[in-house]
Amino acid sequence: MGLDTNIVGVGYSDPDTFTDHRESRTHKETMGYQAVSSALEHAGIGIDDLDATVFTSVDGFEGTNRIERTMETFGQDTNTPLLSVNTGGTGGGSAFKAGYELVSSGMHDLVLVYGSSTWDSAVDAQQILNTAAPPLYEKPFIAAAHMGAFYGTGYMEKHGATEEDFARAAAKNYQAAANNPYAHRREPYTVEDVLDSPMVVSPLRLLGTCPVSGGSVALVLASKETAQELTDTSVHVEDIDTISNTYLTGYREYQGFEKLDKLADRVYGRTDVEDPLSEFDVAELFNPYIPFEPIEYDALGFCEPGGGPELLREGVTDMDGELPVNPSGGPLCTNPGIAASVARHAEVALQIMGEAGDRQIDDVERGIAHSWGGNDGQFHSLAVLSRD
Repeated sequence: MGLDTNIVGVGYSDPDTFTDHRESRTHKETMGYQAVSSALEHAGIGIDDLDATVFTSVDGFEGTNRIERTMETFGQDTNTPLLSVNTGGTGGGSAFKAGYELVSSGMHDLVLVYGSSTWDSAVDAQQILNTAAPPLYEKPFIAAAHMGAFYGTGYMEKHGATEEDFARAAAKNYQAAANNPYAHRREPYTVEDVLDSPMVVSPLRLLGTCPVSGGSVALVLASKETAQELTDTSVHVEDIDTISNTYLTGYREYQGFEKLDKLADRVYGRTDVEDPLSEFDVAELFNPYIPFEPIEYDALGFCEPGGGPELLREGVTDMDGELPVNPSGGPLCTNPGIAASVARHAEVALQIMGEAGDRQIDDVERGIAHSWGGNDGQFHSLAVLSRD
């Protein structure tokens, strides 16, 4: 472990950018400026105070809007180091880790992490998304939603989960998103609404799959000494780590996230977490396809394997439950690509700062942020954050 690293600033683009990406696609630089300006203002610093910037998106979606052009719109001096991070869906977690390492190593004192709105440069993202799958799967039939369907079916087969369990998880997120001004879908859909929505890929219904959203997110990281000078509500980064796997699919059973389980053990061992259900006050998990959420409960040790649906049935992960999960509504309700994985860290930070507005949970001291990537869950990142 290196020097203590803290989050001192969180910024989103304007709430009206968190909508259908086709409505906001021509405003990429504006969204970047809004998110970064907000984060800098929140931290009480100017652009000239930054020592380095970490930018994250997916290159395949950025062909018409390169990193350097985006950074120029922020007015940043061209001599400021700029690091580009691209690890697919986990790009937000990987970028946060890169920013953390720049500060914890002592190399830089103030670092910006910016997650762009991913989808705005591609007319049809499906062909790009398909390249995350092996070629024999890619062209004949695979689509993005299949990854959620595969895991949903496998989890149902192994643990007896039902469509209603998945609908209950979705409704929980929609109820929470109704309180989030940065959510794309803010309608408080019920379990019945989810079950009545059209089937996309069994067992995934339309309201169990994420929208394609716009919006951008930025964070400012600082050394502990600088953080104490800037604010009384900074958030300590206890630990962050990532894990990856091959993109090959032939051996997979699609019944759980084994790599996330291993990553959690590693992170928990370093942060002395023995009972995550009782030791975390909030969790923000990457759930663009709703079967992921109970599977993540299992992998993160919130319950025994297969126990995720029971947590949902008992309301343990509701806004007023023992461990609220996704009080923002999560990626199910708002998925601006890479910005969605940066947002998991931003949301936990705001909860700990006590600045999450109508979605605020009482007395949050410690939380966990997760991001997921790859067509079949090859990549995961986890960060443990706590009150400084």
